[in-house]
Amino acid sequence: MRTMELSGLKNRNAVVTGASRGIGKAIVELLAGSGVRVICCARNQSLLEQVCDGVQKKGGIAVPVKADVSSVEDRQHLIERAAREFGGIDFLINNAGVHSETDSLELSDEEFRQGMEINFFPMFSLAREFGKQMIARGGGKIVNMGSFWGRLGVRRHLVYCVSKLAVEAMTRCLAVEWARYNIQVNTVGPGHIMTDMSKAAMEDEKTRKAILRRIPAKRAGEPDEVAHLVAFLCSQESNYLTGHIYYIDGGQQIAW
Repeated sequence: MRTMELSGLKNRNAVVTGASRGIGKAIVELLAGSGVRVICCARNQSLLEQVCDGVQKKGGIAVPVKADVSSVEDRQHLIERAAREFGGIDFLINNAGVHSETDSLELSDEEFRQGMEINFFPMFSLAREFGKQMIARGGGKIVNMGSFWGRLGVRRHLVYCVSKLAVEAMTRCLAVEWARYNIQVNTVGPGHIMTDMSKAAMEDEKTRKAILRRIPAKRAGEPDEVAHLVAFLCSQESNYLTGHIYYIDGGQQIAW
């Protein structure tokens, strides 16, 4: 009987943003457990160190780098640190982002700009700079974290929805431009995943029933399920996949 393990992960180098909790933490743990050396980036130094300590105790390599990706200076620090630690990277997981709620009539120009500068622009900036390293190394993988909300109209979440749809457009453009460099660029769009924020929402019975009613799978997803999809998109098995948006939402987006 034939079996399959993902190839092309061991001894590779990755940067994961938003790595201190939830989906980012699950991605770090799975990649590191597969032999990938990981730069872990987030704003919370204490949580970052906890994640990296846990990885290192299991024999993996994970380096904490405190950085706010919305800051030009912090992004430059992250890029320089990755080059200093590993000499360059093979995988970029653009996971960091925020989720805010504001009525569109009350949404100021500054709030809109700030939302895009956190959820969208850092993904492009990091992809551009780490893309240069990947070209020098002969190729690489970029996985951007989108959301199925990028295809929906959601009340009071205009900035989040717009920024996630922009991530999809960027993914397609970079995939077309960089395919000749052996760089594959894809987006993963999670639905309701049991992160800390989702768990808090699910504690309310009315909210939980309203959410599950819309999901054909009748459950929320787990961070590990997203991490496994990301790991596949980093592997050699995905070398002919680029420019795609992979929704992992239990069928919610396609359901009537």
